[in-house]
Amino acid sequence: MFPGIIIFPSENEVSLNGMQKMLEGWGNAILGFLPALLSAAIILLAGIWGIRIVVRIMQKALSKSKADHTIVSFLSSVVRTVLYIVLAVSVLSALRFNVSTLITALGAAAVTVGLALRDSLANVASGTLIILNRKFKTGDFIETEGIVGEVMRIDIMNTTLRTYDHKEVLIPNSRLSSNNIINHFSLEDRRLEIPVPVSYKEDIEDTRKAVMKAVEDNPLIMKDDRNRVIFQQFGSSSLDLVVWAWCRSEDYWPALFSLREDIRSGLLKAGIEVPFDQLDVHLEGDPAEMAMYMEYKAAKKEKLSGDDKK
Repeated sequence: MFPGIIIFPSENEVSLNGMQKMLEGWGNAILGFLPALLSAAIILLAGIWGIRIVVRIMQKALSKSKADHTIVSFLSSVVRTVLYIVLAVSVLSALRFNVSTLITALGAAAVTVGLALRDSLANVASGTLIILNRKFKTGDFIETEGIVGEVMRIDIMNTTLRTYDHKEVLIPNSRLSSNNIINHFSLEDRRLEIPVPVSYKEDIEDTRKAVMKAVEDNPLIMKDDRNRVIFQQFGSSSLDLVVWAWCRSEDYWPALFSLREDIRSGLLKAGIEVPFDQLDVHLEGDPAEMAMYMEYKAAKKEKLSGDDKK
């Protein structure tokens, strides 16, 4: 080399040196991040495996305790969701993310979403309470707000009913938790109430015997001391009795329909008259005036019939 001459590196040499340093920096960064990445991968795999084990054990325990299928499914989904959230936070923490900032942001977002979806959250909370408290379960016939139907599904937001005429009704859980609910078949037995009107000329005791025979001969009616026939009231055109007969809940509808027919047949066999609504009109006044009025009505009727023939 000649003394006093300065040799500058070429542009290609500068770019190669810069790229080499950049790659070395990336390599060092990757090597430094590799332990955290490996730790996060182990936590992720172990967490997924552990969550499956925990959920499976919980499902078996609930099944052995004869818990309702709806409760098992709901609790399994809740526990699984919570555990996956915890797992996600643990993985991010292992990857050296600022988890505290993330949790704060998620909390603020949760408050905002909660205010916007408070009605939906009310349905979720009500659905949770319904499932945990077991106010009713799938397969029950319930009545609420004038709607009667079989419970088909209890979801986290809504409960689905199937009415007797085969319509599907979705009711928000918040309305079910805040209104009165009648569960028609949750108990083992139910009482039938059948009104029995008879003519005023009939004897009440004879009527009671004929009706009770129909009750006792019906195979769907339980042999129970609570079965009875009660005189209820003096009706406008009949003596009104009512039958109280007990049956198993699952036999309610066939027992009701068959007992009505049996009571009707029993009254006919006993010669007891079942009246229909009627109105008796009694005219009072001077006999001569009444006779003249009846002659006038007869003459007017005869004249009208003669005009029709013409």
